[in-house]
Amino acid sequence: MTRLLLRAVNAPAFILLIAIGIAIQTSLFASYPFMYLQPDVVLIAVMWCSLRRNFTEGGILTLIFADIAEIHSSAPQGLFLISYMIIYLLVRLASRVLVIPGLSSLVTLTLGASIIWKLSCLGVLHLMGIAGNQWRHTLVLLFPGAVMEGVVAIWLYRGLEKFDWITFKNARAQQAMEDELLLEGEGF
Repeated sequence: MTRLLLRAVNAPAFILLIAIGIAIQTSLFASYPFMYLQPDVVLIAVMWCSLRRNFTEGGILTLIFADIAEIHSSAPQGLFLISYMIIYLLVRLASRVLVIPGLSSLVTLTLGASIIWKLSCLGVLHLMGIAGNQWRHTLVLLFPGAVMEGVVAIWLYRGLEKFDWITFKNARAQQAMEDELLLEGEGF
């Protein structure tokens, strides 16, 4: 019963964690020297959803995360929704084509996704006709942002792995619980 309750609480708790992460990132990294070090918590969560959730659940969570991030920013409406969904779909495609064995491969994929995300935001702004002054800012923050994304991703992916383990969303945690229940049923 506890396992089912924890699995049901996983998605709302995940949304709450990302909302807290967005609040921290928008308040702590708003001033000049720290804006170069600002990680994107939503991008890491979108990548986690694309790799560890099924298509429907991950897509819905991605749209919720993008909407929360868009509300906390002054970005034009729909910019983050489009850009994060592009990343979600590209990472899902990459997970079908590429082998992502461990944390180092996942961090490398995060570096690339960070660069693609910023360029896709710039592309969407260009299509909207408002990218005139944004390209310099994007180019200046492109590589420092990707490096910070990779550094923060190491800790956040480990934390998300533990979170999924605790809430039995991880397939190995679910299998371990089922094996434990089978052993108890056998009398061991």
